[in-house]
Amino acid sequence: MKFGKKYSVFVETEAHRLLPECSNVEFKRFKKLLKRCPLHCAANESSSSEEALSLGVSVPDDASTTSDDECHPQQRSQSVEMHEFSCPACDAEFFPDLLKAVSSVVDYFTKSSRQLRNLHLATGPRRLLLRLKTKISPDTPNMMKVGNTLVSYGCMNALAVRKILKKYDKVHGSLNGREFKTKLQVMHAELLQSPWLIELGALAINLMAPKVPRPLCLADSTDSMHYGQAHQSFQAQQLDYWTCDFDSEKHTLSYVFPETVRLDFNLECPICLEVVFDPVALGCGHIFCRSCVCAAASVPAFQGVKAARRGDKCPICRQVRRVFPRAEA
Repeated sequence: MKFGKKYSVFVETEAHRLLPECSNVEFKRFKKLLKRCPLHCAANESSSSEEALSLGVSVPDDASTTSDDECHPQQRSQSVEMHEFSCPACDAEFFPDLLKAVSSVVDYFTKSSRQLRNLHLATGPRRLLLRLKTKISPDTPNMMKVGNTLVSYGCMNALAVRKILKKYDKVHGSLNGREFKTKLQVMHAELLQSPWLIELGALAINLMAPKVPRPLCLADSTDSMHYGQAHQSFQAQQLDYWTCDFDSEKHTLSYVFPETVRLDFNLECPICLEVVFDPVALGCGHIFCRSCVCAAASVPAFQGVKAARRGDKCPICRQVRRVFPRAEA
């Protein structure tokens, strides 16, 4: 099954059922937008003329000349340089719309991950209020399904953006798509590098407890046994996705997206070189122990990173702009 079909099936089934208000990158719309590009049409005409020549079909002289010119390396390089910044028909609509779609996806992913984490940590009346606000049932199997769907949601949209940008560069013979991807990383809008993926992974592992909760509605012991077996099989499926490695030199948390992507997250604090304790993610995405990053910002640990000065820099990338005010604990 091609990625476009997989993406459509995921959006229409899992995402629609468990994430009803989610935003998505309109993969098909952006692909159609690129297909309407004049450069894409010209490339299709040249490829069709080449196929006709190989089959012995007569082709007009102007078409064959165009095909020969495009095959010549010097002509090819000149066309790449000429078209690298000369497609206003696409650029006026393509990149602004894609940036808007990516921003909506990142905002929803961050908001939903934070709500799921807060629901897991809350107790008493606050847990009830969060359940009413988020409309998420706090039972373990449902929270695991929502968390796994959120991870799949982030990975699928990130892959969709990458494939769209790759298609853009292929159609236009440029590096603008790669530069836009770098821009997303600078803006911290790259979902595969989001610290909330680590948070969802930790949540999934914490929810994989050996105990099997018995639902109140199941009074029959046979039904309870079937429920327990189903819950254990679902836990085993999640263990295939998330793994922790604390035995090697680098402590890592790994996620394997089925048949597509493997993500490895380093769990070491760059300051103390130990496993992060009470972790804090700065606005740039780097993760530290709370005490370490507070010491680096010269603020007491009990006040937290929010008390840091706005001009304080990240100890790793030395970025200044809104690094500490946007920190997530």
